[in-house]
Amino acid sequence: MLVFQDPAFVKKLNLAPDIRDDYAELFQITLWTSIALILVVWGVSWGIWNMDPGRDGIIYRGTMTRPKQD
Repeated sequence: MLVFQDPAFVKKLNLAPDIRDDYAELFQITLWTSIALILVVWGVSWGIWNMDPGRDGIIYRGTMTRPKQD
């Protein structure tokens, strides 16, 4: 394999550059962090979208300017 040690020959082959050793770990961290963030944003959005302001919940009791008369 003396041929692959010649830099001119390797440049002529137009080979892809070597990847880093920790490429798989970085990909996994990026992938699962992205999936987690997408799920969190979706869950919060879904919760806000389905919030019913007419419901007598604890959230709306603290924000009312006038307390309800039961």
